[in-house]
Amino acid sequence: MMDTFATEARTLSPSTTELIQRCRRGDSRAWQQLVDRYVRLVRGTAARHGLTESEIDDVGQEVFLALARNLTEIDDPERLPGWLATTTRRLCWRVVQQRRAEQSHATADLAELETLDTGQVLHSSMPTLQDLLDGWHRQELLATALGQLAARCRKLLALIFLDPTEPS
Repeated sequence: MMDTFATEARTLSPSTTELIQRCRRGDSRAWQQLVDRYVRLVRGTAARHGLTESEIDDVGQEVFLALARNLTEIDDPERLPGWLATTTRRLCWRVVQQRRAEQSHATADLAELETLDTGQVLHSSMPTLQDLLDGWHRQELLATALGQLAARCRKLLALIFLDPTEPS
């Protein structure tokens, strides 16, 4: 019974390798399938970095644009999830750094206004830089480990642990 399900799943859903080969030949339906397959991974990774909805959209567009530009450079298409996660994280880091640079001037001016009578500064709900780096490191380790799994195992883990109704 399980073999039948796996066979049907492979028949209905082409492998990442097949999709990338078709994309390289200019197949727009294959591109849409590839984006649909990995958009949750990209958006979920971006969401975990505390980006706004519009920033998540922008990062997603940049990630898939980078993928389109690098389709011919991908040697092992089955490792694409790891590549997408790494690319997404790097773009998120840039967005966060840019946001911090823009806010640094305003933050310095507002620091005096946010000081309590006791002399303590109100604590932000934003995670510290070390928290973000630790989280990114854990995510990178997970993405690397997932990238080493067979596509079938990755799909099973996604079905078990990812909720399709909300970004992961």
